[in-house]
Amino acid sequence: MVDKKKEQQKSLAQLVRDLETKKTLCNVKDYPEVELKKLNDYVKKLGPLLNPVFGEQPAFFIDEGRFIPYRMVTYGMEIVVAKIIRILDEWTTWSGIGGRVTPSQGAFIFGTDVRMPDVAYTPSGTHRDLSNGSTWTYHGEPFVPTVVVEIDKLSGQGSQRSALDRKMRNEFFQHGVRLGWLIDPRPDCQRMYEYYLDNNGGVQCSDNTAWRDISGGNVLPGFTLMSTVLEMVLNQNSGSSSEEEVDLECPYPTCIERFRYPGAIAAHVEWHRVERVCQKYRANRM
Repeated sequence: MVDKKKEQQKSLAQLVRDLETKKTLCNVKDYPEVELKKLNDYVKKLGPLLNPVFGEQPAFFIDEGRFIPYRMVTYGMEIVVAKIIRILDEWTTWSGIGGRVTPSQGAFIFGTDVRMPDVAYTPSGTHRDLSNGSTWTYHGEPFVPTVVVEIDKLSGQGSQRSALDRKMRNEFFQHGVRLGWLIDPRPDCQRMYEYYLDNNGGVQCSDNTAWRDISGGNVLPGFTLMSTVLEMVLNQNSGSSSEEEVDLECPYPTCIERFRYPGAIAAHVEWHRVERVCQKYRANRM
């Protein structure tokens, strides 16, 4: 009984070391003596485990036979993530370029490693070529998005700046990412870091870290992430109440809806567009 307890403690200690140092996810089968509850109890007692790739790891769950770190984020940061995803997704439509935008749960694969940026844009060509294994498991063929975004604390106590800088340079860009943004949207700490490739293929970080509008350049042609839009989404008083009242009628034939705000009619027209796209999709599927 004593020997078994020692083995469990030894295996747990090894797992903790690996979770703090390995650049890949740890396989559950390599630590047969460790129960998930024991691991999470240990982390809860002593504090989050810090990893150079996955950052702060406050707890874990098991999926596909691997220990997967939870990432605890604040409500405000999740609001910003959701907004960026929405803006990028709208760009894929109106630009005609297409592609897919995913949150951190939409992990992507570099070989045996799994990466989970807050926001990732994958081009349409890459998306079309994905196998079922790459789409529905962590064991498919490697694939790479072209744009990644991380939202986190980038200054002060608990700053993730150094860890995320290493992640950008050594993980994301080394495998084919072409544009990356680090964003700290907290009202008193707002700043942005832009990562890109120079003419020689080297990874560069812009010297300008001010809270500003950021262009997608040649990677996201025509796209601009507006800092004011991110501020507005965090402002509880923003929305249709700040828009000038109008009297507009839906331009679609047979539709007699009228609207008082530009945002409302824009959303309504978008609904018509999506409905037509869905009709064509259903017709082609038959």
